[in-house]
Amino acid sequence: MPTLTVTGDIAGIRQALSRVVAIGHDPSAVLAAAGLGLEDNVHARFDAGEDPDGQPWAPLNPLYAADKPPGLPVLTLSHHLRNSIVSEANGSVLTVGTDVKYAAVHQFGAVIEPKEARQLSFEMGGRLFHRRSVTMPARPYLGWSNRDYDTMIENLEAYLTSAMRV
Repeated sequence: MPTLTVTGDIAGIRQALSRVVAIGHDPSAVLAAAGLGLEDNVHARFDAGEDPDGQPWAPLNPLYAADKPPGLPVLTLSHHLRNSIVSEANGSVLTVGTDVKYAAVHQFGAVIEPKEARQLSFEMGGRLFHRRSVTMPARPYLGWSNRDYDTMIENLEAYLTSAMRV
């Protein structure tokens, strides 16, 4: 059987493999980099007005939409929720989310009822309304999409490519 034997200094290869192993032991740097990409993906969902699966968010109530400045997408009256999206890598855990109090209402939807009064009172479209409850539809912006998967893979490939350089 024909063979080929290669000899020489393999210190560079050992160092590269050690860097790859180090990523496995503490992937927080890879995850932190990927987290920034995932934040961008969530921002893109806000801009497009769609959930992680690419489905459009529920439209605004027409009376509410009439009061809103023209050209602003859904969930972007002040951009506060959109701009509050952050990521955090801790060991092998990556978290992407927000600490805004009303974030869950928009992510999951909710039925809003008065805490102390008999009814809710609010104005839309120049009209005053009194209701026992208001249903907010879910408009998910957090979640896992194919784009998020691609972002994670691209970051891992970049880190592995960098680690494997001899």
